[in-house]
Amino acid sequence: MIEAVLSASPLFWPGVLCSLLLAVLLSRPVGRLLRAHRAAGFLLVLALGGIVTLTLLPDTRLPLWANARYAVRQCTFDRVGPHPLAELFTATQSSLNVALFVPLGLTAALAGTWGRRVAAGSVAALIPFAVESTQYAIPALGRACDGQDLLDNYFGLALGLALGALAGPVARVLVRARRRAADRRTADRRTAHGGT
Repeated sequence: MIEAVLSASPLFWPGVLCSLLLAVLLSRPVGRLLRAHRAAGFLLVLALGGIVTLTLLPDTRLPLWANARYAVRQCTFDRVGPHPLAELFTATQSSLNVALFVPLGLTAALAGTWGRRVAAGSVAALIPFAVESTQYAIPALGRACDGQDLLDNYFGLALGLALGALAGPVARVLVRARRRAADRRTADRRTAHGGT
């Protein structure tokens, strides 16, 4: 299954490398925007990069005009429904669609303030719809709009939000304790050097 995904996404490795580079460069400002640790900023940028890489980069096995000519011009909703839980633990397209959106939900839930969490969660909730709409609107991508993908993406997003809601309070306490310790060390150094 994973080999099939990688063969359908020839731009996967360049997309991953670009996502990693952007995550390193933008982790601090995105962390500040979320009012969270820069690790949350890193994870958010990496998650968005992974979503773009696996869902919106064109299938380059055929020329773009061939993708547009043979594209399905409708969204498929005929086989939409929940999957058995056991299927989530095997490498299927549905389980990969779920896993792709878990980090996005996790980082939205790790934002530092309640207002930022609501805003990040609201924006994150728009992304699965935006992905499927883009796949439908731009046939040259060689992607198909599928209602099951949408359902799987929202399930992954909800799972990430739930994990973040559980881990968030612990992460925030650890970050605050680390900041207090760093502030204490800085104050001790100033005192040792005769500063105020």
